[in-house]
Amino acid sequence: MRADHLLDTLIELVSISSTSGHEEQIRDYLAAKLAALGMESRADATGNLAAALPGVGESLLLNAHMDRVPPGRGHRPILRDGVLYSDGTTNLGADDAAGLAIILEVLTRTIEQNLPHPPIIAVFTVQEEAGMCGATGFDAAAYGVTQGIVFDNAFEAGVVVSQGAAYEAFDVVIRGRTGHPGKDLSQTVNAIEIFRAADYPRGSLNNDQTRILIGRISGGSARNAVPDSVTIEGELRSYEPPEARQRYMHAIADTFTEAAQRLGGQAEVTFHPHSTGYMVSEDEPLLGIYRSVLAGRGEPLRLRPTFIGSDASGFRPAVKAFTISTGVSNEHSVDECVMIGPLEKLVQDTLRILEILASKGI
Repeated sequence: MRADHLLDTLIELVSISSTSGHEEQIRDYLAAKLAALGMESRADATGNLAAALPGVGESLLLNAHMDRVPPGRGHRPILRDGVLYSDGTTNLGADDAAGLAIILEVLTRTIEQNLPHPPIIAVFTVQEEAGMCGATGFDAAAYGVTQGIVFDNAFEAGVVVSQGAAYEAFDVVIRGRTGHPGKDLSQTVNAIEIFRAADYPRGSLNNDQTRILIGRISGGSARNAVPDSVTIEGELRSYEPPEARQRYMHAIADTFTEAAQRLGGQAEVTFHPHSTGYMVSEDEPLLGIYRSVLAGRGEPLRLRPTFIGSDASGFRPAVKAFTISTGVSNEHSVDECVMIGPLEKLVQDTLRILEILASKGI
């Protein structure tokens, strides 16, 4: 059965270790699989692996990312009642090995069964988990592709991400002056207290249109020393327009700077834009084709916005790509799992999309 082949591929993929910036083994595996299908692939300067399959009509990009969040170790997963689980020692890695397996299966069936298809540009990206770096660095113009599908985790399998939030990472470095806590404190400045005094915007804001989180804090050097530095890593995710995001960013920078100056220290705030956000129009032709494919088997098109980033953010607006969810649950944890049956449906739906695109190009 073809579904068994899909499962076998997914199991092989999660048995290979891969984290952001260390995708070499997965890339070699994919290159070998593509070569066995007669497809030549090449890695670009960013590390993405791309391969083209000639066809009829307008080109279609199919994408999944090769990296995982740590620990991202290769392991032997557990299949139980049609669901694939991690062995409990690491995250499963179905985010995004499930997307990789779908694309490999689509290409395999298309080639082996000589199915109708448009030109396909398969792009396997690096460092999606580090800020969609691979997708942002991909040269779509070199392949002449302007539409695409990203297979990645977001919701239940088959749900399309209608809107992706803008994403800004930020770092704060607070500096004070150290000293022995048992001696004269008048010349010391506690960097942790500066952090505590900064009334920065945080949490869910403006009816959950914006979320601001500080996810990592480190500071101090010893229990018996006034901490002279604190480093903070945070993020801003927002559906709001650029001017609103700028106001939040100014507020973050101003509150840390003001608190540091008031207490005798210094604060440096830097922002690192990862994504400007996007919205998928319901009248985009490719989305309309997917809607018709779903209708053909009695299912509606489901559209949902998400704060979760994906490579669609990096490809757009040059490529009108949208994300179809693979249905991975509890991602980025040892409880991560994925249902196999819905992945097979995604393969079949994609093959039908290819058939329709090819018919339009005749």
